[in-house]
Amino acid sequence: MNFAAIVLSAAALATAGSAAAVELKDNEFLEATRCRALAKAETAGLDTAAIDNMLRDQAYGRTSRVLEQAKSERSRANRQARSSDEKLRFEIRQEVSGPCQVWLGGEQSVEAARAAAPSAD
Repeated sequence: MNFAAIVLSAAALATAGSAAAVELKDNEFLEATRCRALAKAETAGLDTAAIDNMLRDQAYGRTSRVLEQAKSERSRANRQARSSDEKLRFEIRQEVSGPCQVWLGGEQSVEAARAAAPSAD
């Protein structure tokens, strides 16, 4: 009897977990916002649909302060991407092709990265 209850509880939790969106912390939301702006500004024509959807979903419930910071971060990233400084442009390309890849993949990519990361416990 207890085994059946455990199995049903585990199945319910798994279903609820798969339906729930990834919850980004405010600093992660800002990082993802920067990456989206840099990727969109890149001339490589990167597909930003996954991160666009994730950021749209993640914007709900954010404080006005965080949303204002995100707007500032987008503006700063766009200015940097338009820079004629070759060193800065190289660093931006490195950022987009490196750390930003987790964010550009959307929620599934973030979930996979979190699952593969070592536990903080």
